[in-house]
Amino acid sequence: MKTCLRITAAFFLFTFVWAHPVPDIPVRTYFTPEGKCTLTVEVDPRCFAADPNAAASLMQPILASLSPARVAELKSQAQALVKKYVEFHFEPSGPIQPDFTFEFTGHDRAPLDSEDDIVVLTGTWETQVPAGSTGWRIRATKDTPLAVVFRNYLSGVEHPKFSVLFPGEISFPFDLNAPAQPLQHIVFGSCLDLTVHPMLDRTLTLPMDLFLFMGDNIYADTQDMAKMREKYIALGQSTFFQGLRSRAPVLATWDDHDFGVNDGGADYPMKKESQKEFLDWLNEPGGSTLRQQEGVYQARTFGPAGKRTQVILLDTRYFRNPLKRVPKAQGSNGGTAIPTDDLSTTLLGDAQWAWLKKTLQEPAELRLIISSIQFAAEASGSESWANFPHEQKRLVKLIADTQAKGVLILSGDRHWCEMSALTQEVPYPLYDFTASSMTQIHKRGTPTPNANRVLPKTFHQPNVGTLDIDWAAADPTLTLRILDEQGAAQIEKVLPLSELKP
Repeated sequence: MKTCLRITAAFFLFTFVWAHPVPDIPVRTYFTPEGKCTLTVEVDPRCFAADPNAAASLMQPILASLSPARVAELKSQAQALVKKYVEFHFEPSGPIQPDFTFEFTGHDRAPLDSEDDIVVLTGTWETQVPAGSTGWRIRATKDTPLAVVFRNYLSGVEHPKFSVLFPGEISFPFDLNAPAQPLQHIVFGSCLDLTVHPMLDRTLTLPMDLFLFMGDNIYADTQDMAKMREKYIALGQSTFFQGLRSRAPVLATWDDHDFGVNDGGADYPMKKESQKEFLDWLNEPGGSTLRQQEGVYQARTFGPAGKRTQVILLDTRYFRNPLKRVPKAQGSNGGTAIPTDDLSTTLLGDAQWAWLKKTLQEPAELRLIISSIQFAAEASGSESWANFPHEQKRLVKLIADTQAKGVLILSGDRHWCEMSALTQEVPYPLYDFTASSMTQIHKRGTPTPNANRVLPKTFHQPNVGTLDIDWAAADPTLTLRILDEQGAAQIEKVLPLSELKP
């Protein structure tokens, strides 16, 4: 196929291979709290054909063969097409006419890395939201022969509501002055080796204001990015993932199997490439902070003052030094990893630690720290913070030094559920609620010893975690549950928010 493409390119100035049904025109708008607006629009070159459905896609190997004049012509065609087919409106000030800068990219502004990549023209335009604006919407003109897809993002988080517009249709008004709403229902899970499962179906029936992927979102375990991409595409196109994205914002971190190697860390040679695949799966904008930094750690704060929930997603893979291990005969039933006494080793890395210090100093009433591996469980041979006791103590000290109240830790990885806590030499009890696995039954069925377990029950069947927050109570309450495939609570713990402070 690649040889054929090269031969074809030698004879034709603008060559395509057949792919995909009729293209649409995706319009995405990214807003910041400071009022900055970045507008992107994607134009498939097939849109220039009389019959886009009968045309073929432009492929990455052909780009180098295009003359500067042809490149300029295509960009000019894209500008004219958007101007003809899409109208943009801020309310109440009225229509605007963006002057897009077009570049050749993959879909969703993805880089063009492979000869199999389909090429589109992505236009970008930045502006400031006009003073007094209350809404934002677009309209597909009556001449538009294609569907126009309208999506919006605020502070990097996609709004679940979107519009698919046909000729003459206008989108819903995206409210630019909507007050921040507190999170009341948070759903979280880890370890998905399937994209179709009764537990995933059950999850879509739950009330949710936010969904958190806590790692092992796919099982790739590979240095072949094509194989990893294939698994992300399968998850991204699944009924489960699409159902989540249509209902609530989705945030994610990774663990070892979606990072790329079992028990892996900083020595995994494909970590930069793996990060790209992870962010492509989440449709992370090309110019976002997550695209510029090493590691996938991030934080978002939801809700108004007095009811703010800060969600901190840690990256326990990208910077982590190798585990200290003993021979199998000296290990435990959980594995061969033991706590290290090498204080030069790290779990989070200097850059992430510096970022975390600043993040914990931001205002919030409740802080959810998402750790792909268990934080409070005692060392048991498997991966956990207890294998790096100096790093575990460092996080405890950081919480104390920053006077960060409201910290609750959510974790995954273990393929069973339990609740642990550190209660000694801590500013207040540091609870760690483990939810795992969404689609797998734990083979052994018995947990490793854990002296820090604060609830007697563990659960080893497919599950999902939920956190319901009652902000109306005089002392807001946090109800944590592990739900099974039938939606029954297998583990439950109610915490007053006042317990999560010195």
